[in-house]
Amino acid sequence: MGNLFLREKERWGLWSFWGVIGAMLTTYVAMATEAPLYITLSAMCVVILVSSWMLYSKRYDFLRALKVTAYVLCFSVLPALTLLIIPATKQQRGELIMQSLLFALIALIGCVVCALIAKRPKQYY
Repeated sequence: MGNLFLREKERWGLWSFWGVIGAMLTTYVAMATEAPLYITLSAMCVVILVSSWMLYSKRYDFLRALKVTAYVLCFSVLPALTLLIIPATKQQRGELIMQSLLFALIALIGCVVCALIAKRPKQYY
């Protein structure tokens, strides 16, 4: 039956730890390259690692996995985005805002795909 009637508590400390690792990775990539594509790929690598661990443990449903992947992604990308948006001039801010919106769309699609991968398989009785 799995955990049909048992609700598991989230371990936000663990997910924050993965977010800090992702933040350090994306900050390093942002300082080295300043390319939005590489920042996106480095943040998604951390989310893929987290979702593969969730797939291995087989204890997460879709909404819980989506919540966790979105939290880790937002936590890991926030420092890199602040490093790029705050020092930008007024001419560059419009372009950076459009890139941030495009990143948010790609990140949402990536989180949904990772949550679909990480969800618990259906149990047939």
